[in-house]
Amino acid sequence: MTMGAGDSTEGRDVKLRRMVSALQEVNGATLTVWAPVLLAFGIWTYFAMEREPTWPLLVVAGAVVAVCFGLQRANALVLVLAIAISGFVLAKLRTEWVATPLLRAVASDVMLRGVVVEAERRSAKRMLLVLDVTEAVGLPENETPVRVRITLNSAAALPRIGDTVKGQARLAPLPLPTSPGAFDFGRSLFFESIGATGRFTGSLEQVDRPIAWRYKLRRSFHALRANIGERVRAAIPRPLGLFADALITGERAQIPREMNQSLRDSGLFHILSISGLHMALVAGSAFWLVRAALAAVPVLALRFPIKKWAAATALIVGLFYMLLADSGAATERSFIMIAVVFFAIMVDRPAISLHNLAIAAIVILVREPEQAISASFQMSFMAVTGLAAFFLWWNRRQELEVRQPRGFVARQARNLWFLAVASLATSLIAGLLSGIPAAHHFGRLAPYGVVANALALPIVSTAVMPMALLSAFLMPFGLEQVPLTIMGQGLGGVMWVSDLVAGWPNAGLALPLLSAGAALLLSVAAVLACLTHGWWKLTALPLAVAGGLWGGMNSKPDVFIDERARTMAVRNDSGDLIPLPGRRGVFSVRRWLEQEGKTELPDVKKRAATWTCDAAVCATTSNGRSIVFLKETAEIVKPCPVADVVAAQYPLRRLCKGKLVTIDRFDVWRGGATTLHFQGSSVVVETARAAQGARPWVWQPRARTSSYGVKQ
Repeated sequence: MTMGAGDSTEGRDVKLRRMVSALQEVNGATLTVWAPVLLAFGIWTYFAMEREPTWPLLVVAGAVVAVCFGLQRANALVLVLAIAISGFVLAKLRTEWVATPLLRAVASDVMLRGVVVEAERRSAKRMLLVLDVTEAVGLPENETPVRVRITLNSAAALPRIGDTVKGQARLAPLPLPTSPGAFDFGRSLFFESIGATGRFTGSLEQVDRPIAWRYKLRRSFHALRANIGERVRAAIPRPLGLFADALITGERAQIPREMNQSLRDSGLFHILSISGLHMALVAGSAFWLVRAALAAVPVLALRFPIKKWAAATALIVGLFYMLLADSGAATERSFIMIAVVFFAIMVDRPAISLHNLAIAAIVILVREPEQAISASFQMSFMAVTGLAAFFLWWNRRQELEVRQPRGFVARQARNLWFLAVASLATSLIAGLLSGIPAAHHFGRLAPYGVVANALALPIVSTAVMPMALLSAFLMPFGLEQVPLTIMGQGLGGVMWVSDLVAGWPNAGLALPLLSAGAALLLSVAAVLACLTHGWWKLTALPLAVAGGLWGGMNSKPDVFIDERARTMAVRNDSGDLIPLPGRRGVFSVRRWLEQEGKTELPDVKKRAATWTCDAAVCATTSNGRSIVFLKETAEIVKPCPVADVVAAQYPLRRLCKGKLVTIDRFDVWRGGATTLHFQGSSVVVETARAAQGARPWVWQPRARTSSYGVKQ
């Protein structure tokens, strides 16, 4: 029988419908599981824009979303589009919600009054405060921010949340990235409604004002946290007492740098952050303790749903822990995840599944879309997605396995073997997947993290976090000494493991930052490997290869200049980045070197071999181009040095020019930190402010004025 044209068309239609159906199921993964990925894609699109989208565009996007979700028979492709656009719209709405006026120039003499929102002691003589601004004399009205982040050098008692304070302050605009495309700390502050940073220049005065109701709950927990911290540090000697305090109350600012570095190099630094691990251990311990206690009463165990009661109790314990720790987005995110798990138990659903993870991610992204671009969100959800997918596969494999009759010893040996394999796979998968965003944001990997976690996490799970929970329950009765002592011994074991592993060769491996494009490809490959089945998984392989190749082809700038023209660095013939001699701008220099995968500043000899300096001028070459840097003392130097690139710490006012490019104090004032890429006979100039784009969190500089409006 011969097939006609109509039959051929019908056959193609059938194939198309099958393809759409396959997309709708994503080869076994439902649209719910993919929803957070699509939301994140829409959010990333919003943050990647060079200009802020206009309200007409937002209205159109919202209308498209409404229509797509309103269709009764919308197919998967339509819903995919709607969810992605929803992420874009949510990000825009969130930006408008947190928006604050931004300070655009340094204000040296401001009488600042505000209500304490955050209070943290960074050292014995330094504290960090976040204030809701109620009055700022000396700032233009249209630049008075909603909140400020401000430091105070004082050993006085830390103010409490809700206190009204005032004092003389020096305020500055939000910090710019240290180079084009680098981490934008100013954007992170903007999404906390912070519009300026600074320091109190005099003493801080507390103003007697009623405590507003919106501060009272956090004020109570802040006082409770301080009290618990004192008792923990009294029971456990330093520095382990500071470690224990961080795990219970979230206060980790005073942990010694050496301890932080050891944990970071060994791959155990995540233990310090109150996140999913701690929330699971605390709430999980509460769940099993309550369930065991209820099961010991036969009347309750046989007649009532004690498992659900235990889940509800664990949920309350988790909520209390979140409020007590008050460690910000990571802790809130962890509570949402654990809340979804225990709610699933209460409604007779599987507790650990990709669906529950997706629901938690959706809640977080709808509430705070900016989390999609944060390192902690990306690392935690990449790790948990991999673990959920692994255990889903593992459980299916166990269900399909035909079990042969075994003796008691054989069964126990088999269980121990499976436990060891699962523990090793957990550390390996979590470390591998979380390593993708870690390589992009931090450029650091812990190659021995699997070993360190395999040795340390059993201690954390059995001797640290359960004792932390028990000590918190016993503190009202003054009986916390014993569990805290056990906790301290456990933390000693954790630090022993950390110091051991951190001392191995190449521990805490520093690498050049992974580019955003390479990280995106690798992340998509990981998601496809975790969320799909069958031949769909094979699509992850070429994406992973492409991401790896892309990551190895990053183009590096030849010259870096910081945002105040205090210093610069050039790439020498060996490809190393060598900064100017001296200590000026050392913060920016360290950030530049970290992007290159370097942890140490070049020594004096290496700098001297690259730069030739006198009291006024420094000169060098890079990629065959001559470069001159004029110090502030060079204003009297005449004639202008002849060079391809001329950079100056002061305004040149066109009195001196480089053959290719000239960068002076005015240029970086307008554009921020600057990089130069030499390409043939030309040069490509990139600035931090241009890379940021015209966005609400990017302030445009203005001339600095005094309190009386006179230009300075």
